[in-house]
Amino acid sequence: MDAAAGVSGALPNLLIVGVAKAATTSLFRYLSQHPEIFPADLKELRYFTPLRYDEPLAPIGDYLAHFEGRTTQRYALEATPGYFPGGRAVAAGIDGTLPGARVILSLRDPSDRCWSYFRFVKSRVRIPPDMSFETYLDRCEELHRRGTDDQREHQPFWGLGAGCYSTWLPSWTEVFGDRLRVVFFDDVMTEPRTAVTGICRWLDLDTDAVGSFEFATDNKSEQYRHKRLQLAALALNRRAERFFTRHRTVKRSLVRVYHRSNSQPAPDRPSPQTWARLAQFYQPHTAALARQLTDLGVRGHPGWLSSG
Repeated sequence: MDAAAGVSGALPNLLIVGVAKAATTSLFRYLSQHPEIFPADLKELRYFTPLRYDEPLAPIGDYLAHFEGRTTQRYALEATPGYFPGGRAVAAGIDGTLPGARVILSLRDPSDRCWSYFRFVKSRVRIPPDMSFETYLDRCEELHRRGTDDQREHQPFWGLGAGCYSTWLPSWTEVFGDRLRVVFFDDVMTEPRTAVTGICRWLDLDTDAVGSFEFATDNKSEQYRHKRLQLAALALNRRAERFFTRHRTVKRSLVRVYHRSNSQPAPDRPSPQTWARLAQFYQPHTAALARQLTDLGVRGHPGWLSSG
C-alpha cells in the first residue's frame, strides 16, 4: 500500500475482475466509450495476478504506465478476468492498493463457459488440436481431484474448475461490499445497452452517453487449419495489441480476412451425456451461488442459475 502513497488520484478505480469467457472483453470495449471512463492501453494488465500464486507485485509505476494520458475522467478502467479466482488474496490486494476501487463481475453458465474456454485454449494452440472435449474434461477432472488445476502450469485445463464461482464470491463481497457489481453474460449478450446503462447508473455516470455506444461482440474463438499460420497470427496480435486496442475497425477487417484463409468450422457441440456430466459437476456450486446472490440482493437470475 505504501507504494501507492501520493498517487491515489492517478490510480485505476474500476476493474472488471471476471470471469473468463463471460463477455469481459465486450464489457471493456463498451465501457471504454464513456467520456468519463479512461481505459487502460491494454485490456488485461494482470498486475494483481501474482497474488494468486503468492508472488510479489511489480512496482506500481509499471501499472500506472498503462493509464498515461488520463486527465479529468472519473474512472480509469482495466479488465483481467483471471483476478476473480484469486479469491481473498487478489481482492484484498486490489483493495489495499486501489482504495475505493469498484469491481465488476460477469458470470456465465459454467457449462457453457467451460465449453467456450475449451475452444479458446484450442484456438490458442495450448492443447492438442485433435483433443476432444470429453478427453479435455477427463484431464480437468483429474487435476481438480488433485487440487492442482488452478496452478499456473495447468492453466489450459482450468476450464472446469474456474466455473465453481461460489468458492470465491464470498471473499470478494466481504472485501468490496456494495463496490462489487454482478452482471450476467446472458444480459450483456442479449441486451448490452440495458446492461451497460445499469453499470453506468451504479457508477453515477451520465446514462445518456450510452445511446451513442457501438455494441459489437469481440474476442470470438475460431478454430484454425494451419498451426504455423495461427501461431504467427497470435504473435502479431500480441505485438500489436496496443495499436489494435485503439483501432478496433482495423483489427476486425484483418480478422475477417484471416479467418477466410485459416479458420475451419467449429467443433460439434457436446453430446447430451457430456452436458449432463457438466450439470452434475456444477449443480452444488450453482445452487450455492444462487443462494449467495439472493442474499446479496442480486435479482433477475438467468435460467441456468435459477435452475441451480
